[in-house]
Amino acid sequence: MGEVKCLAPVEVTNKNMRFLLTHNPTSATLNNCIEEVKSYAVTPIGRVCEATYNTALVQKEGILEKFRPKMWLCFKDSNGHRNNGCTQ
Repeated sequence: MGEVKCLAPVEVTNKNMRFLLTHNPTSATLNNCIEEVKSYAVTPIGRVCEATYNTALVQKEGILEKFRPKMWLCFKDSNGHRNNGCTQ
């Protein structure tokens, strides 16, 4: 069986902030996802769902992980209207 990869992340920038949106990895995809995240120089991770992997492995790589079960994101559509949405 071939190497299991995680879905490609999406980088979002706003002024001086950068966000990397990724799919929730599994134990099978965790190593590849860690390498992908590190290639973007990410050190803190905000997780909005239960972990589907061993979080100790992420911490071992020096990545700080925060669990936010009800994180709200605010987006604006192309007309500038605010659209609040819970990620959960």
